[in-house]
Amino acid sequence: MRINRYLTHAVVLGIAVAMSSYASVDRQFPTYLTARLGAVNAEAVVASGGGTFGDISLGRYSTIIKPLSIPTSAPVNHKPFSYTVAAGENLGAIASKFHVSVAEIRWSNTNLISSDSVATGDQITIPPVHGIVVTAKASDTVEGLGGKYQVDPQVIIDFNRLRSSQVPAGTVLVIPGGVGGAFPPPPALYQLLGRTGTSVAYSVRVVGCCLGPYVNNKFPAGWCTYYVATKRNVTWNGDAGYWYANASAQGYPVGPTPKVGSIMVTWESWAGHVAYVEAVNPDGSWTVSEMNWVAFNVIDERTIKPGQLGQKLVGFIY
Repeated sequence: MRINRYLTHAVVLGIAVAMSSYASVDRQFPTYLTARLGAVNAEAVVASGGGTFGDISLGRYSTIIKPLSIPTSAPVNHKPFSYTVAAGENLGAIASKFHVSVAEIRWSNTNLISSDSVATGDQITIPPVHGIVVTAKASDTVEGLGGKYQVDPQVIIDFNRLRSSQVPAGTVLVIPGGVGGAFPPPPALYQLLGRTGTSVAYSVRVVGCCLGPYVNNKFPAGWCTYYVATKRNVTWNGDAGYWYANASAQGYPVGPTPKVGSIMVTWESWAGHVAYVEAVNPDGSWTVSEMNWVAFNVIDERTIKPGQLGQKLVGFIY
């Protein structure tokens, strides 16, 4: 009878251990039983030092060991942050540093909507994830913001831990995955240089066409780099002002003299400018075709006299 009684207790104890993921067996049965037998399974096997029974791990004195999931990466930040632009940085470098896009930074900073230019010391807002940072207006609702930025309103509520779909004016929100509107085209290069018209210093005429044969290049359409890269097979990257050095580094011949078919590189704007040399004239002047000098996405031809560009002329890529 005594043996049967212990076996009965052992079977019950084993079943209790198998059914519980948290409770210690010591709390289910009298101390005199667990102290003598330790942990047992349904087959009445004694394991006073602990062990594994099915998918349950036991320590000494029948303590349940529950595996823990340990995070291997930092938790997602839900708050936007301010960043100070360092010397020599542009939005492309900053976006790459924080794993967001240039467009997302521009959408998150109203002063960058019309221009992608930043200067050393500027304070800009960076979204913590792909998306947009907005400051709510008095008329804004979560539903309205979701529609405007093409996001499920519940995503906005969850990410920002909101308790209501109504948000007070001035609330800073992150719109994860949000998409803003199209950016206005940049001003023409002559406007950046402070001119009131293109005829002030250069002989310029707008032409109706044409792009060159390399229309699938990697530069954004409408810019000077895009146009010239349709005329020549450009194998380097970077803003226009750095093309001279980048092409030279790849082994392309460069020099100070214009030649038909060469690429003129200048620092006529903060990002530089490039044009394609169409002709070299008997008086030493040269005629270039270019884009975004008269207006964005507009092709023109301009004649430049020797010395007219001064120190802004970097040189020519042959």
